[in-house]
Amino acid sequence: MATNLGSRSELAQRVMLTNVLRVLGSIKTAKLQLRYSGSPSLVVLPLSPNHGSFGGDGLYGECKIALETLFNRWESEEWEGYLSIVGAAIGWTRGTSLMSATNLVAQKVESLGVRTFSAREMAFNILGLLNPQISRIVHRHPVWADFTGGIDCLRGLGKIVGGERSRIERRSKIIRKCLQSTANDISALQHHHVYAIQLDHYMSSLANHQSHFPAVKGYNDLQHLHHLQGMVNLDKVVVVTGYGEVGPHGNSETRWEIEAFGELSMEGCIELAWIMGLIKHHNGPLAITKQHYIGWVDAKSNEPIKDIEVKPRYHEYILAHTGIRLMEPELTGGYDPIKKSVLREVLIEHDMEPFEASADEAAAFKQSNGDKVDIWECANSASWSVRFLKGALVRVPMAVAADRLVAAMLPTGWNAACFGIPDDVIRQVDPVTLYTLVATVEALVRSGITDPYELYQHFHVSE
Repeated sequence: MATNLGSRSELAQRVMLTNVLRVLGSIKTAKLQLRYSGSPSLVVLPLSPNHGSFGGDGLYGECKIALETLFNRWESEEWEGYLSIVGAAIGWTRGTSLMSATNLVAQKVESLGVRTFSAREMAFNILGLLNPQISRIVHRHPVWADFTGGIDCLRGLGKIVGGERSRIERRSKIIRKCLQSTANDISALQHHHVYAIQLDHYMSSLANHQSHFPAVKGYNDLQHLHHLQGMVNLDKVVVVTGYGEVGPHGNSETRWEIEAFGELSMEGCIELAWIMGLIKHHNGPLAITKQHYIGWVDAKSNEPIKDIEVKPRYHEYILAHTGIRLMEPELTGGYDPIKKSVLREVLIEHDMEPFEASADEAAAFKQSNGDKVDIWECANSASWSVRFLKGALVRVPMAVAADRLVAAMLPTGWNAACFGIPDDVIRQVDPVTLYTLVATVEALVRSGITDPYELYQHFHVSE
């Protein structure tokens, strides 16, 4: 809503509007510098008839209206020959993440004469704008493609959608109450039969993930400590409100389950399976059945998995690849304690055949063995020839079995990207920094702070 615009809305505006303009400007600038004109880049603008019609969507409508100014910029800023503009006014598209909350009321909207589209239908429409015939038209002047389905002509859309959603919720509530009442009557009259039916049609339980916030005592509960008031400067007292951990058992919650109970709960097993990349969350149509599914799927096969099925399927693997365990070479940079590489000195008993090396390498061999090595520059190349003579020492790699086979390693498959850290950040910082970021966020969540930006309301970032 316009009354509670915040940093997220400003970020969305930069993504949907400012950065789009910046990219287009950079493309034209690059083509001007290279003197590359005559083959303009085709730009499909994602426009929308939603100019504040729904409400409660931040600066979405404003960004879409602002994109329409590019039709005029194409002429005023002389984009012809460099960029071609086609605006696709995208209407009500069912099954997308943007419209998932309003899929229930699509039927009501269609009854008012508005055409709604499936995701495939809208994708087909947009791909049609790339047809060569349309491209030739777009190169001469911008084109507006109306895929709204008439939704822009429907007045009071926000009230219609809100009213229909309220009607569905009221009807759903009435139906639930009626079914609950009927179930109570049947349960009271035929308890044994109902119990048998429940056993035959057992519904699997869902995981209940919780973040245990610290219990805060009230003012009256601390009366016995009032005599300490004024003894210390509270501005300098460190108060621990939450804790976070990245360790061999994942995080502090899963570690505690292993240490206290010797096994993982269903929730703990799901969390570690997700951390280890065994499962991932899916929200959309399945690749095989094409049915919309929300829940966990196997990371390799994309097969849907119920919450209650995660522990029987992955628990043994999780316990074998977490905690203090035998070293896994894929987690230790290829180090295998069974085949620990060492160098053994070998004394050469006869002159060896020469081989080629760089000038620096040849100088290093000569410095190490002195007159036991001959080096000379090759006549027809920039490389040098090296020959080890009798009496020179060389070091030959060999594998020995180490007596330290166990280590406390992170869970197999642990990846900082799983926690939302961008790939460019992962590539630029060291692993310890990544562990610190993940543990810090966990500590904030356990402190009841789900949005770190909340801290900036109380102190400046420079502090």
